[in-house]
Amino acid sequence: MRRSAPVQLLVTLAAGTLPAQAVGNAATSTGRLAERIQSIMDRPEFAHSIFGVEFYSLDADRPIYALNADKFFVPGSTTKLLTEGAALGLLGADYRFHTQVYRTGPVTRDGTLDGDLALVASGDPNLSGRIRPDGTLAFENQDHAYGGSPDSRAVPGDPLLVVRELAQQVRARGIKRIRGRVVVDASLFAEGERELGTGVVISPIAVNDNLVDVTVAPGAALGDPVTITNLPYDANGNIVRNNGFGAIAGVAPARQIQLVARLTF
Repeated sequence: MRRSAPVQLLVTLAAGTLPAQAVGNAATSTGRLAERIQSIMDRPEFAHSIFGVEFYSLDADRPIYALNADKFFVPGSTTKLLTEGAALGLLGADYRFHTQVYRTGPVTRDGTLDGDLALVASGDPNLSGRIRPDGTLAFENQDHAYGGSPDSRAVPGDPLLVVRELAQQVRARGIKRIRGRVVVDASLFAEGERELGTGVVISPIAVNDNLVDVTVAPGAALGDPVTITNLPYDANGNIVRNNGFGAIAGVAPARQIQLVARLTF
């Protein structure tokens, strides 16, 4: 993967609190970079904070700035720098997720699938309404994963947008009804524990960020009942849940499984 600049951020630890004796260990750096970092740390809102920072040059193979780099901090969300960096390093910037749907039996003349329809989860984190027409992702600063906060927002649009696109591809292949099952193969990797900050579960299949958005709004007038909306939901108003299907059970041999839909992002 080509690097866009000779200097890349390796680790930045969050501002936090440390015992007084840990405040020492002055920064080791040179030039304008140190001045720019210092100007940020000198802001009034950080008056009672301690920073741990290290910038590492991949080209020079050495740190070019370090401050309290040998101290322990609670990293919090800055851990994402490591996970995203690892993904970029291993998969590359041009990597795309491929979510595919297979059928396990023949399709009759009237459009009936005599078998199962199986979505094979690829770990794509964006089976949601985040994808914009231009290929970019919608974003809210206070994401809906932080439900309960009055400032939290879900991205606008249909949270089942991608699932509907897959369904349209299935229909375009002549499948109108299914005699078997509709299943999800989520065996790519083991489902994780609930994330402590949001309660969200990381899994190979993540529709709408693995969340159900329940919105309660006041009635039109005093005394009117509140309105409650659930997203995502199906055509009958039922909440769509991730039931955590494992590997497809009882599927026919691989040579009889045929691809009917494919989504790339």
